[in-house]
Amino acid sequence: MKVFNKYLFVISLLPGLSHAYLPGESGFTSLEGAHGIWGNPAGLSALDSKGALASYDYDDGVSEIKIGGNLEHWAAGFDYRVGKGGLDEARWDVTYSNDLFSRSLFWGVRAGAFRSADFDGTEWNAGLGLIYRPLKFLSLGYSCDNLLYFGPESSRRIQNAGLTLKIGDSFNVSYDVENFEDHRLLLELEIYGIRGALQVPIYGKDEFKLTLSTSFGAYNNVALHVYDDFLPKGGAWGFHTSRNPKAFRSAQIIRIPLDMQVSDAEVSNSLFKKTPTSIWKIRNLFEHIYRDPSCGLVILDFAGYRGNLGVSNEINRAILKLQAKGGKVVAHLDDVRPSVLVAASNADRIVVEPSAHLNWRGLGGSRLYYKGFFDKLGVKVEFLRHGKFKSAVEPYIADSMSVEARSNMDSLYKDMWNIISTLVANRKVRQGMDQDKMVAYLDSIAAKPLVTAKAAKSLGLVDTILYIDQVPSYALKTFFDVDIPKARYRTWRPTDKKILDENWSRRSSIAVLNIDGSIDNGTERMALESLRRLPYTGAKALVVRVSSPGGSAIASDKIWAALRDVSEQGIPVVASIGSIGASGGYYIACGADHIVSEPMAIVGSIGIYGGKVDASGLLSKLGVRGESVKSHEYADAETYTRPWTDVEKNALQEYMDDFYERFTGVVSKATGIPQATVDSSYGGGRVMIGYKAFKSGLVHEIGGIDNAIDAAKRLAKINEKNEVDLIFLDSDKTYTLPNPSAKAFTDFIAEVEQNRLWAVEPRLWDFE
Repeated sequence: MKVFNKYLFVISLLPGLSHAYLPGESGFTSLEGAHGIWGNPAGLSALDSKGALASYDYDDGVSEIKIGGNLEHWAAGFDYRVGKGGLDEARWDVTYSNDLFSRSLFWGVRAGAFRSADFDGTEWNAGLGLIYRPLKFLSLGYSCDNLLYFGPESSRRIQNAGLTLKIGDSFNVSYDVENFEDHRLLLELEIYGIRGALQVPIYGKDEFKLTLSTSFGAYNNVALHVYDDFLPKGGAWGFHTSRNPKAFRSAQIIRIPLDMQVSDAEVSNSLFKKTPTSIWKIRNLFEHIYRDPSCGLVILDFAGYRGNLGVSNEINRAILKLQAKGGKVVAHLDDVRPSVLVAASNADRIVVEPSAHLNWRGLGGSRLYYKGFFDKLGVKVEFLRHGKFKSAVEPYIADSMSVEARSNMDSLYKDMWNIISTLVANRKVRQGMDQDKMVAYLDSIAAKPLVTAKAAKSLGLVDTILYIDQVPSYALKTFFDVDIPKARYRTWRPTDKKILDENWSRRSSIAVLNIDGSIDNGTERMALESLRRLPYTGAKALVVRVSSPGGSAIASDKIWAALRDVSEQGIPVVASIGSIGASGGYYIACGADHIVSEPMAIVGSIGIYGGKVDASGLLSKLGVRGESVKSHEYADAETYTRPWTDVEKNALQEYMDDFYERFTGVVSKATGIPQATVDSSYGGGRVMIGYKAFKSGLVHEIGGIDNAIDAAKRLAKINEKNEVDLIFLDSDKTYTLPNPSAKAFTDFIAEVEQNRLWAVEPRLWDFE
């Protein structure tokens, strides 16, 4: 993207160099002619977009109509010709195509039927095609029509071979030969949004032909066919579902609405609950904007935004990438709080609604303790744990927070606040302010309970106060010194639409698995089923996105083992910890070959706890008595009608100790830290922010999804300049652990007859 300047808005109709791609400009085998529907069948998967194509031509008294459509691997086409001399013939074709070797080799097969007024019956035929791209600027092709055939007539076998040189983004030169009889050149040049393709006969019976095409929006293309008598005698229309970011447009102001919950996975457990938008959709939308030359000014509308700190930092990095391309970004807020300011901290300007609420008072959380209530009911929660910092059990067995838990949480909040302040200060630091002084200033104003938008502006947290419809004019005046009072924006929502990509570089696949929310049997099933399919996807590496406080120790261990099995099969595994990778979430991350963490992520909580509810006291008060019938003494150990015996407690504690030993061993193997050090310095249930985890060696790298993808490419020996396709494995269910509350108690009562073994950390840090 070129550096944006005011003239792009003043002269908004000035065209720029762009790709206006209409498949079917040539039948040359080295090109993806006609979506691959009528040209080389290998061109179908080379296009990498679902679409449709229709054309009409009239020359020398012959009319020809073509209609076709394609999916990513399958296509169907119909071709009808009628004209003088009794010409009347029709063809039907079905094509299948696929790619090999990181999209450097494409192959396709076609089966067809042909009927003509010249004979009775139907001629059946089959053909094949290959396209090989050894270099990003060279394409070699071969196709053979009527390789196999049977019917009333013997169809002529037609073989084509050719090559294309891509010279820059705007010029292609092709050479093609048909049956060693007809030789021709194709010269393609694109300028100012118009692509011209001139077919030049060299030897044989071919004629000159010129095609002129241009884009019509981001999804449609139109073309005009000019024959050797210099008369336009045909045209074509093409449609592709992948959005063409280089289609011609005048300069535009883009608004991205983020009025939604943004999480790592786009799932919902309820028909009545609004499904969150995934960070992957937002990243994909930014990718469209990065590649679109017309998108130089972007408004991020955070009104109604709900996203954790890990997600917010991903958006923050996306802003930096857009600015690196020369774009300008304005953030619009209706609520000034830490997670939103982190997401907007790299914006060129921050604008706030007049009625916005300011919340810059530091970080904090509270926890309810139920022991007194349980005592009144006659209910005893019998929990055992390994790790004095493993505080998730405390609300059920204690009246207040332990010294260890308070100390750990106090340190966690202070470290996280320091990282948040540093990120928020970056915008002012880029303007020349000293970072340490700015961080200290942000810390000082947190002590003042100010709540108005005016206070946010006077404190320097935002730049000005405006409504959203006033932002375009403000941005044009601020950045480009242009007065357009009625300036408007176009709204682009987060999307999973593909980008129409004509790049010939090799493109490998990386699989993505989301572990979002608490970990239970459903998470285990989803993860294991997905990982079993992984070898058949062709992915060269796996990125596991973890945003989980933990959950079932057994499920976590099974997922960890499955990840290690993937790695041992030769597929590198990289873990990306988002907002939290604690307890079972961190255990799973340790199954990766490389761990990347957000600096503010909650990491650690190496420990385990488990237990059951003893409701015998409550039952006694209610006049209810339970009796057991059993073959052995401890068969009813998990019932809620009696407490545990010392023997049963010792047996469970032995399991806890054994699993804790396994946990510290897993961490030691993943990080290289001696197991004894893991236990003494980082174990026992301690939690820390990602930055400290990196300093301690519990994670290998600080960063987000891009860093994880780069690490996966490095481990899989994928060229860092090569693009990658992300293959999302099945992650249609997540399970979110509720905060400790009355609901937590009812959940216990609903399942009290189950012995619980948990490696989960309660969430007190929802700073959305």
